[in-house]
Amino acid sequence: MGAEKNQETPEVSNTKESSEKTKESSEKTKGPPDQVASDHSQDDGEKEISTSSGLKVHGFENEMISLEKMLKRRQSEDEFKAIGIVGELGVGKSTLCRALLNKNEVKTSFLPRIWVRMPKKSEAENSEEAVVKRMLKCLGVDEEIIKSISVDNGSTLDDKERLNALLYALHLQLNGKKYLIVLDDVWKNDEWYGDLSAAINRSYDWNKRLAYGLPKGNGGTVIVTSRIKEVAKMMVGKEENIHNLLPLWNQESCWSIFTDTVERKKQVLNLKGQEDLAKKDLFEKCGGLPLAAKMLGKTMAEKLKEKPPQVPVAERSETHDDQASGEGTGHVGDPERSETQDDKASGEGTGPVGDLQRSKTH
Repeated sequence: MGAEKNQETPEVSNTKESSEKTKESSEKTKGPPDQVASDHSQDDGEKEISTSSGLKVHGFENEMISLEKMLKRRQSEDEFKAIGIVGELGVGKSTLCRALLNKNEVKTSFLPRIWVRMPKKSEAENSEEAVVKRMLKCLGVDEEIIKSISVDNGSTLDDKERLNALLYALHLQLNGKKYLIVLDDVWKNDEWYGDLSAAINRSYDWNKRLAYGLPKGNGGTVIVTSRIKEVAKMMVGKEENIHNLLPLWNQESCWSIFTDTVERKKQVLNLKGQEDLAKKDLFEKCGGLPLAAKMLGKTMAEKLKEKPPQVPVAERSETHDDQASGEGTGHVGDPERSETQDDKASGEGTGPVGDLQRSKTH
């Protein structure tokens, strides 16, 4: 576990030309500015990673304190650290990481800071190569340079050689830096992702592990989010490096997420003294999942935009016929069917403000 400072970097073994290209890419690339660089190549929920220090986050105060302690808990300033955040879909893993990366203390301690969305199951083919390319892109490496790394004397390298060269390029980009990397939504239980603290040495091929592209000895840190605890533990090691994120336990936090979302759409709720009833209804519908509360807020804002309510939103209750047909109204909306727990987690069901659309942010 870990490695000595100023670890010597063995050169990639496939060709001299590839080695020179990766060094050239490191020298030419200035890297990302003092902000969170993120991969936006996937149409996967949120389009942007907020870099505002004023990012509103509700209900995660204790979790934030725990994560900050985990970041600082290391034997020396130079020790590599891997942390896993585990929780169900929609529980707020990504939001928590965003808030952490935007804290001033984290900004001043880590550079570069990058956010990488992991390939989905449908993108499983060559997913290892895709991960490294996304990391290089986040670090500011030009796409043409990334493509050139995969070519030797005009011929495309085979899979193993390409991964060798790409991981070597990643290592050069991060070498000597106190980086902070978020690998968001890891699902693949594969040895290639395992033991991020492992360090490369001359007896290993670069392509064997993602860990070999992550230099050790300068205080670098990787945060992994996953719905699967076994996957996160395989990557970060000890149980003490795992933070289990549970659904929000109080109505106020869910309500704040809901109302913030409505207000960002420049809409106003008209509850006329029935706010407590609406809060209870929202909490029951979203099951404490921030993503569900957010999606319900978006749906409510759209409804208010289309037809502002003339009566309190919480005024009507469902009739027996409404329930049977699935067309009734809840305390804060018009659900057309009941939600299962999976619906809440995925954002597919109907919450207190009508049909939820599937969201892939976590």
